Amino acid sequence: MKKESGFTLVELMVVISITVLLLAWGIPSYSTWNKKHNIENQMIQLYSDLQFGRMNAYGNKVVSGILWSNNFSTYQILYISQSDGFNGTIDTGGSTVQGTTTVNLRYPVTSVALNTTTQQATNQQSVSFNGRGFLYTTYAPDTANQITYYVTPSYGALMDCVQVSTTQIILGNWNGTTCKQN
Repeated sequence: MKKESGFTLVELMVVISITVLLLAWGIPSYSTWNKKHNIENQMIQLYSDLQFGRMNAYGNKVVSGILWSNNFSTYQILYISQSDGFNGTIDTGGSTVQGTTTVNLRYPVTSVALNTTTQQATNQQSVSFNGRGFLYTTYAPDTANQITYYVTPSYGALMDCVQVSTTQIILGNWNGTTCKQN
């Protein structure tokens, strides 16, 4: 008599149970990792776009930067030249920098704009750089000389904030009060 080979029902149920347990443990971990990864990528993109706006201002001797809309979930890189009716700040009358488009963020950012001289917080919808590449703080509403953008909750992302000051832009980790450079 020939012995039959194969899997028993018990063996099959054990393998299925182990697979289900691994999936139940792995899917939430993957979801959190994916959110963390997307937040880090988003903040790196914002950092790069702010640097690009600063270099556009410096290279072309115009006022350039980003203009936020939709409650800090969308922005554009714009510039304003002397011939555009220069008023010292980026606004809806600015021109889109060639080769750029509107950026729609997956995770809306929170903005903290602070005039460190007067210690006054402002509601600033744009970040403008002058023709020398410095943060423009002269014309209202652009009066903050330190602007921080951060995402909360960050799901443990190591790069979840960008801080713009008069002379530098840093990418870092939001600790609840400041953006600490990594």
